[in-house]
Amino acid sequence: MNERTWERMGAVSGLTAAALLVAAFVVAPGAPGLDARPIIIARYLDEHRVEVLAASMLITLAVVAFLWFVAHLRHVLQRAEGGAEAFSPVVLVSGVSLATVCALSMVPLMALAKLTARPTALGEFEAVRVLYGMHQLSLGPIGLLTALFAVSTGAAMVRRELAGPWLGLLGMVVAVIGLVTGIGSFLATSSGIVMLLAYAMGIAFALWIAATSVIMILHPEVERITAAHGVFAR
Repeated sequence: MNERTWERMGAVSGLTAAALLVAAFVVAPGAPGLDARPIIIARYLDEHRVEVLAASMLITLAVVAFLWFVAHLRHVLQRAEGGAEAFSPVVLVSGVSLATVCALSMVPLMALAKLTARPTALGEFEAVRVLYGMHQLSLGPIGLLTALFAVSTGAAMVRRELAGPWLGLLGMVVAVIGLVTGIGSFLATSSGIVMLLAYAMGIAFALWIAATSVIMILHPEVERITAAHGVFAR
């Protein structure tokens, strides 16, 4: 299998991750906010158990596909930077960290969906609140890691090391949305605002990854006639 084919496979993994993420948003029912009463959270999980588990599975599969895509980006950027190791390490570490936090954030929700069936004791309601809170509060780290991944990948695109400059500018927009979402999850008093920002960030991120993947499928980086110089290259 030649380099061009491998690159297209890596780009397809990004498109797959984006499609799975959008599908998860479509499947997932509107979730109550962190400030909802435990009985409301428990009722939501009981009534929408199948949808919650399906969305969790789709997000987990998206994480797996995204990891392949991140590894592909690392390979492409390392070659474009000529060993200078400028943006490629940041893209790799931020992408892997983002995928890890996203996967871990689904564990409390899946546990609640599978194990909680109309709790009645006060202690059980408190456990529901704590586990659901762990899931919701993960939006802070996810938002900040999304911002770091998008800004580092976007910067490489602007420097013409990957895809195209216009995609890099879109990446900067995604980074801003991620930064606002991440900081807002720590400071906002209304969980509704945080949830709205999270959905906007997820959709924007998925569309950006999808657009990047399509460009890389149609025009593999190995086909570039001239490679960009590394940031720190002499």
